[in-house]
Amino acid sequence: MKTKFEQGLQTQLRGDEQAIDAGQSARLSAMRRQALDGQLGSARAPRRFHGLLWPATGMALASLLALGLIMPLSSLAPTPSREYLNDNFELYDDLEFYYWLADNEQGLSG
Repeated sequence: MKTKFEQGLQTQLRGDEQAIDAGQSARLSAMRRQALDGQLGSARAPRRFHGLLWPATGMALASLLALGLIMPLSSLAPTPSREYLNDNFELYDDLEFYYWLADNEQGLSG
């Protein structure tokens, strides 16, 4: 599905590739190695961020520690809905009675 233009470019590229002599090939290889070495060297964090690494790590650990101490304490405190359920547990024992009572009150009031 290549167009004639693409086929012409590919043919020209292959011809130029075959015409490269040993000197140009060596220079290209050296440039390739230099580019890869530079890329691997830049993968490390820049030096200006090394000074910020330890304080940022310390703040993150302190935040996690604070959350770890606060979260369990807040889950132990009873919420108002839990207190209501604990105080009025007898209501749920006779739930069918309350349904029957509600149905009969509606029939009597009409």
